[in-house]
This record gives sequence, C-alpha cells and structure tokens, in this order.
Amino acid sequence: MYTEFYGLNEKPFALVPDPRYLFMAAGHREALAHLHYGIEEGEGFVQVIGNVGTGKTTLCRTLLQRVGPDVEIAFIFNPSGNETELLAAISREFGLASSVRSRSELLDALNGFLLERKAAGRRVVLVIDEAQNLDPAVLEQIRLLSNLETEREKLIQIVLIGQPELEENLARRDMRQLRQRVTVRWSLSPLDRDEVKNYLDHRLSIAGLREPGIFTRSAVRAIYRASGGVPRLINAVADRTLLAGYSRGMRSVDARMVRRAIKELPVSLPRGMYATLGLPAGVAGALVLAGLLIGLLYTAWGPARSPEASTLPSVASAFAGGGQTMDRESLSSRMMSAYQGPVPFLAAESLRSSAAGALEALVGAWGYRPALEPELDPNRFARIVSEFSSLRVFATRSHRAQLERVNLPVMLELALEPGELRYVALVGLDPNGQALLAVGPLSFEVSALELDRLWTGRTFFLWTNFESLPALRPGMSGSAVRWLQARLTDLGYLHRGDASGEFDAHTAGAIRRFQTEHALKETGEVGPESLIALYQALHYGAPHLAWERQGS
Repeated sequence: MYTEFYGLNEKPFALVPDPRYLFMAAGHREALAHLHYGIEEGEGFVQVIGNVGTGKTTLCRTLLQRVGPDVEIAFIFNPSGNETELLAAISREFGLASSVRSRSELLDALNGFLLERKAAGRRVVLVIDEAQNLDPAVLEQIRLLSNLETEREKLIQIVLIGQPELEENLARRDMRQLRQRVTVRWSLSPLDRDEVKNYLDHRLSIAGLREPGIFTRSAVRAIYRASGGVPRLINAVADRTLLAGYSRGMRSVDARMVRRAIKELPVSLPRGMYATLGLPAGVAGALVLAGLLIGLLYTAWGPARSPEASTLPSVASAFAGGGQTMDRESLSSRMMSAYQGPVPFLAAESLRSSAAGALEALVGAWGYRPALEPELDPNRFARIVSEFSSLRVFATRSHRAQLERVNLPVMLELALEPGELRYVALVGLDPNGQALLAVGPLSFEVSALELDRLWTGRTFFLWTNFESLPALRPGMSGSAVRWLQARLTDLGYLHRGDASGEFDAHTAGAIRRFQTEHALKETGEVGPESLIALYQALHYGAPHLAWERQGS
C-alpha cells in the first residue's frame, strides 16, 4: 500500500475512531472543555451535538482517557432496545451481575452500586453516544435515572452525545422535563479551511510523516470543498487521494489528483457542491456522507437484479468469495447450508476460503472493508492486515472465559473433524453464553457448548497498540511505566501512592491482579495479551463482543 511510499508507519486516514488521532480544532477543544466542566462541577446532564462524521465518537474516547481516577464511566455506543435493555447494558458496563432481568431489579442494583461508589468518594458518569436513536420512553427512563440522588447531590451524571436529531427529540413537549435538566450544551461544527490543513498535517504526523508537504495548498482547498470540513469525509477523500498519488508515483498531490481520486469514490463529490446546493457545509457534508455510504454498499453488493436473471453476481460473489458468480440453484443450496448452521456451511468450504471469510468479518468489525483474495493462508494474516490498516494480529491459545473478559472480537480455529480445520470470526457473546460467529457476510448463532466442542483453542486477536507501548516488565522505568501505573490506578488495581515511576513489586502485583480478573496468564509482565485487555478495560476505540440476542 501507499504507507511505505510516503514514509508512513500506518494509514493516517482510517475511519476507526482512534483517540490518538483526535485533532483538537477550536470546536473540539470547546466541546471537551464543556464535557470536563460538566463532569467536574457535577452537572446532571451534559449534551453535545454534531453532524455525522464530525468526530463525536473520537471525542468520547478521548474523554474516557482524560477524566480523573475518581471517576467511573459507562460508555454506551449506538443504544437500541427498550428501557429494560438499556438498563441491562448500563449495568454490564459498570460490571454488575447480568442475571438480573426486571427493570425494578436493575434499578435497585444500580442504585446500590451508585451509593457504594458515592461512599467510596468516587463519581459515576454515564455517556450515551448516538443518543438521537433513543425512543422517547427510553429517554424518559434516562431522566428517571437522574433522580437517583442523596439529600445533597446526584449519584450519577449523564452525557448525551448525538446528531442534530437529538436536539429535535428533546424539543418535544413531552421531553421538556429532561430538556430543562440539560445544563451544559455544545454543538460541534465542521472544520474551516485552515483547520482542514492542520487536520491533514496532524494525522500525517501521528502516522509517522517526518517531512510535511504531501498535500499541496491546492489539494487542501479541493479536499475542503469536497468534504465541507466533515472529518470523516476528509478521511475518505484524503485516503483515496494518497492511493491515487501512490499509483502514479507522485510524492506530493495537488487539486487535480484530489479531483481524480474523488471520481473513483462510489459517489462523486463535485467541486463547489455546497454553494450549488445552497446548504450549510455541515448539512451538505452529512448528506454526502450518507450518499457515500450508500454508494459503498452499492459497490459491495451490486444493483438489484430481476427474478429472471440467470446469475446473481452481487450476493453470490459474497457467498463464493471474490468475483465469482453462482447460479440460482447453487446459491440457494449455499444459503440453506448457512441457515442450518456453521458446520454444514464450513464443511463445504476449504480451510483457506474460510480463513478469507473469517478475516473479512473480523476486520469489518473494526470498520475496514478491504478487497481480500477469496482464499488466504492463515499464517499470513499479520502481513495481509498490515497492508491495509495499522491493526496488529496476535495469535495465541485462549479459552472462553478469557474472551468474555477481554470482550474483543477474535478469529477462532475450529476442527470439524480431526485434521479438518476451518476459521470463523467470533463477533458476539450474549450473557447466556450464546455465540455469534461470522464468515464473510454470513452469521451463525451457536451455543457455548457447541463452540467449545469445535474450537481448538487457537485464537487470533486483532488489535492496535494505541499508545505505542513496548512490552513492560519489572525493573523498567520511564514514561511507558508511568502511563501503566496511572491506568492501573484509574482501574483500581494500584494505589496512587504506589505509582513510583518504576516497574516495582507493587506494579507487578497490580498487573497480576488485573491478569487474574481477566483470565490471563499471571506473569506480572505486560505483553500483547495484557495490553489488549488493558485497552479494552479503558474503553479505547475498539469493538466489543457484547451482544444481546433478539428476544432475550
């Protein structure tokens, strides 16, 4: 890919919300300041509004890293379901027992938890991202949560982050009691042209660029016009522009290359479109982003075909793996095997085709949609992933208790029969132990017992080293050790007075306690497994295995 050509360590414009890449434009600095103020001052409700792609989720991830050690945060992303399901999700995020089912039981357990934390001198914050998706009844339940209080103060603070529709929902007459409780508000705006240049330079620098100047001034202007200053659109255009420049051997790219790259996107973004539409840049950017996503789906699945069509190239190619086509009879048989369960389907696959499908599903959980070969050697997973992302592959032997605690989608090696190996992505686990497996676009629900019977124990973790930390062990010192001690203090495994800056016996003991609770090997050292679990416990920008089955 283009990273080596431009002297980069990783792709700078990936769509995954990575806190390392947060660009603090004026609006983002103000938003983060308002969030901090609301939490520090104990305000009941804080609200942040922003259009699609303006950096709300990345802002959330950054907030999680910057709050003090006396604050416990539950982060709910893209909430759905009824009031009871939301309360159950909140309880899980706070580590409460998942066996409780009724709404009253959930509220009693949550109230007891909040009183315990208040007695221990800790504050509790609930952050709900994509809150515009909440039904009025669920919003009312959130308002009732704010009634949990002592005689002097609230037991929980609530941050609502969402798109402009959230503001419209709260403007409803029946929402006036909740709206009146929102004391801190902020709206994120798209970047202006100068900020777009700084945004590009910032992300390139984080990705390892030492010599600036890849994007000329004309290229920056063209990217600004095409994206309207919406960060996610900037990423899409900039990434495709670098790829186009690389394919032509250009060390720097200009406006002509940007326009050429835009034409290669699934939906074109013509120059001057915002002035032509007569819309504010943020609104138009949101519309274009929606069109871009629709175009990406259209490209991936192809146009709808009539029932009389002799082949089904769009869906069939997804089943076949690659650009092949299948006749209706073969496709119907393949889909029936998928419906019956993973074993019949995987039995018809080869080891390498299942590996390709499993990798496709796993990287898809991280937001990547690469064009993979229909068959892949599982021994080359790390190299393949490095070609289109900054993600890493860590292969190890694991067990289900560890997967449940680490809570990260993984790839598993299954043995249908002795010597008959296949691969699947584990993308979901529900509280009852049901597992959701995926191969390419297909998913299968299996029991925990069935999974344990088939799984060889070999596991591939997909992860990113957010802080670029080395392996840490007793006797070491420095900034990486100080970061580790600060995070262990945040998580309650280390007392503040024991954070010496040296990887001493206190630190090793804290790591062992963390490893025990996360079903890891008790080494007292920090290698990839422990780093993966730490990043997940700290709510860095990674997907989760948490999954609630329909009807559960």
